[in-house]
Amino acid sequence: MVTVMNEEISPRKVFYHGSAVKSIRTLMPFSKSHNTIKKPVVYLTPNETLALFYIWNRPYKFVTFNENESGVIVYTEWYENQFSDLMRGVSGSVYECCDDPYIYETHIPGVYNSDLPVIVYKETVIGNVFEEIQKRIADGRVILRTYGSLEVEEKEKIVKCDMVRAIHMQRLLKPDKTEADIAYAAFIREQFPLSWSIAEKMSEDEIKAMNDKWRKSVL
Repeated sequence: MVTVMNEEISPRKVFYHGSAVKSIRTLMPFSKSHNTIKKPVVYLTPNETLALFYIWNRPYKFVTFNENESGVIVYTEWYENQFSDLMRGVSGSVYECCDDPYIYETHIPGVYNSDLPVIVYKETVIGNVFEEIQKRIADGRVILRTYGSLEVEEKEKIVKCDMVRAIHMQRLLKPDKTEADIAYAAFIREQFPLSWSIAEKMSEDEIKAMNDKWRKSVL
């Protein structure tokens, strides 16, 4: 179902935003930015397929996907049956918004942020996100890398490096006392017990060195 919110808006460049909440007319800064500042932002993307992956029915987001150089979304499972576990039973909407000067590019390919509210001019309701993404897998707009297809070396890197860094950068060992942060910490601890154990034993110097190395790699 498609609903036009504001027919008077003539889009220049279109940005998309995925949400489990329907009938939004203005997108407000709410999600925490994936950086050390943790300021509220609106997430946007010029890739409509990427917006589908930001529709969630959980209080937290677990992002293990990216847009490659060809604009194809590559979804990599970090644990067995992750795609099905997180995306089944999800519904929501993809919102279309116009380009504005306050929408800026991030270091993540295909991902833009806005610190200010963004007006919606069209909404497309997605009744079954899992099935819609499966269609995009079939036509090549999405590549699904299942956990079982990953090499042993990549699995070890996820558990012993990537997930350990994420635990510290997102402060999951001492989460904020919000429903989302507590639920996310519990989810990570359950799915990645070895990563959690490694993270708990690291010294402050080790944590700093790890985070500094990662920051240099993304600049």
